[in-house]
Amino acid sequence: MTGSLLSSAVTAPEPRQDAASPRIYLAAILSLAVIARAMYWTTRPPDMSIFLEPWFAHIVHYGPIRAFAHPFSNYEPLYLYLLAFGSLAHGVLTPMTIIKILSVAGTAFLALALAELLRAAGADRRGAVLVLVLPSVIINDALLAQCDALWAGACIFGLSAMICGRMLQSMVWCGIAIAFKAQAAFIAPVIIGAMIGRRTAPWQWAVPGLAFLATLVPAWLLGWPGIRLLTVYLDQANLDQIPGRLANPWMFGTMFADHASRDWFVLGYAAAGAAAVIIGVLAARSWRDPRLLILLGALAGTVLPFLLPKMLERYYFLGDVMTLALALSWNTRTAWFSACAVQLASILTHLTYIYFFYDPWPALVGAFCAAAALIAMCRLAAPNFASLVADLRRITVSRAVTPSASPNLLQ
Repeated sequence: MTGSLLSSAVTAPEPRQDAASPRIYLAAILSLAVIARAMYWTTRPPDMSIFLEPWFAHIVHYGPIRAFAHPFSNYEPLYLYLLAFGSLAHGVLTPMTIIKILSVAGTAFLALALAELLRAAGADRRGAVLVLVLPSVIINDALLAQCDALWAGACIFGLSAMICGRMLQSMVWCGIAIAFKAQAAFIAPVIIGAMIGRRTAPWQWAVPGLAFLATLVPAWLLGWPGIRLLTVYLDQANLDQIPGRLANPWMFGTMFADHASRDWFVLGYAAAGAAAVIIGVLAARSWRDPRLLILLGALAGTVLPFLLPKMLERYYFLGDVMTLALALSWNTRTAWFSACAVQLASILTHLTYIYFFYDPWPALVGAFCAAAALIAMCRLAAPNFASLVADLRRITVSRAVTPSASPNLLQ
C-alpha cells in the first residue's frame, strides 16, 4: 500500500505552467507600444517642418529617382532612399504619416537585431520585445520621427554577427550603420577590438568602408557630387559649436560657460579616445565572451557620448538599447540599474529638448544619472580591467628583468 502511494507520488505529473502567460505578456507589451505611439502620432516635431518634410517634398516634386540629381539634404543618401520609397504612397498618406511609418518600421528592425544579439549571447530572445516600449525609443520614432533605430539596429546586427564568428556579415552591417548615421562609430571600439582578437583577415578591414561607399553609388550616378557625398559628416560636425545638448558634463558648459568651455573640447576628445582604447583592448582579450562584448557595447554606447563635447539630444540611443541588452543577458541588479539609469538620462534629455530648451536643468540632472550608470557598468567590467592591469604590471616587470620578453596583452 505504501509502495503504491510512493509510486503514484513519483509518477504524478507536475503542475503545468500556464502556457498562455507569455502570450499575455507579449500582447500587453505590444498593446502598450501601439497605445504609446498613437498618443504621439499626430504631434508635429520641430524637425518635421525644418528638415524632413522639405526633403520629402523635394523627392515628390522631382520623383524618387531624379530627386538625387543634386544635393537636397544634410544626410547621407541611404535614409533618403527609404524616403524615396515611402514617397510612392504620397497622395494616399500624408508626408508626416509616411515618415513616421518609416521610423516605426526602423524600430521593428531594431527589435529583430536585439533578438538576434540575445540569441547569440545565449539569452532569451523574447526579451527583445521590450525595446518597443522603451520611452526613448517611443519618443524617437512616434514623436520625433527620427531614424536612429536604423543605424543602432545595424550596429547590433554587426555585433551579433561578430559574436557568432560571421566576420564578413559583421563588417557589412558596420558599413551600413555608418551610412545611416555617424554615431554608429560609438560601437567601433568593440568591433575593432574583437576583430583584433579574432585576427581578422586584412582584406576584411576594408569591407565597412566599401559597404559605405556602395550606398553612395546610386546617388553619385544620378548626379549628386561625390565630394558632397563624402563630406556630409564633416559638414555636420562643423554645424554645431555649442558644448552640447546631451545629459553629460558638457551641459555645465552649455549653461554656464558656453564660449569659454570650447577651449576645453580637446580634453573631452582625449578622454573619449582613452576610453575607446581601453574598451577595444578588453574586447580584443575577451572576444570569446558574448556577455562581456555586450557589456562593452553598452559601455561604449554610453561613455563616448558622455565624454565627448557637441553631443545632441538623441546620442544616448545606442546606449539605451545596449544597456537593455545588458540587463536581459546578465539579469543582475547592477545590469538593470545601468539600463534604468541610462534610460532616465536619455528621457531627461528629451524632456529638455521638448519643454526646457532654453533652461536645460533636467538634462543637467540627467548627467548624474548617466554617470551613475557608467559607474555600475564599470563595476561589472572591473574583474576584466583588473586582469588587464595585472598583465600590464607583469609585462613591465618582465621587460625590466628580460628586455627581450614581450608577453601578449590580448591573451
